[in-house]
Amino acid sequence: MKVSQNQLQDLLELTTVDQLLARSRRQIEDLKVSPELDALGVRLRSASVAYLDANGQVEAFEADLKRVEADLAVVEQRIKKDNQSLNNTSSAKDAQGIQSELQTLAKRKSDLEDASLALMEQIAAVQSEVAQKLEAKAAVEVEIKAKQAAIQTEILKLASGIELSSADRKQLAERVPHELMEIYSAKAKRGVPVGRLLNRECGACHMNITASALQEVVNAPADQLVLCPDCSAILVR
Repeated sequence: MKVSQNQLQDLLELTTVDQLLARSRRQIEDLKVSPELDALGVRLRSASVAYLDANGQVEAFEADLKRVEADLAVVEQRIKKDNQSLNNTSSAKDAQGIQSELQTLAKRKSDLEDASLALMEQIAAVQSEVAQKLEAKAAVEVEIKAKQAAIQTEILKLASGIELSSADRKQLAERVPHELMEIYSAKAKRGVPVGRLLNRECGACHMNITASALQEVVNAPADQLVLCPDCSAILVR
């Protein structure tokens, strides 16, 4: 097949553009599957679980405190009622029984007040832990957003490059004869379709052509389509 040097140069440029496009598309796919983002996701799940666990502890302590406060209210009401009964009774036996109950209630009240104080201290301590866990979770979320933004910026940059390269490719392909373009496309499916011949090396497969094969390539007419004997790529001499 006859081919001009300008057409060969267009094919060589087309190969370069196609390789750039393929590389950019691979880079976009690689960016979409980010190990760093996956690792941050694992950290976020761990931080979220830690926060929920700490917050759950606060809720449990608060529920216990409500029960203790409810019990304390019942005891205080009972003490008030017993004191009224003690003031109104004229029976020594009844007074003795009420006083005994008041002593038991006083002990119960003291125990409940101690329990209430201990629970409030535990709540305060765990609330501090909750704040720390929430801050740690928020910090990871900030990292994730920053990483996602960086990835998106890089993807948009690559996509813009792909758009420009695609326009260049269209112009180059329109300058190549249809029959030659079909040959190029068929070879592109198997590997690098075009390579420049430098000394004895094929720019497509980077193999050194044998002396006898090189002689045939050199002796071929300048307008003849010549292929690499190793990879069958179109050679640009």
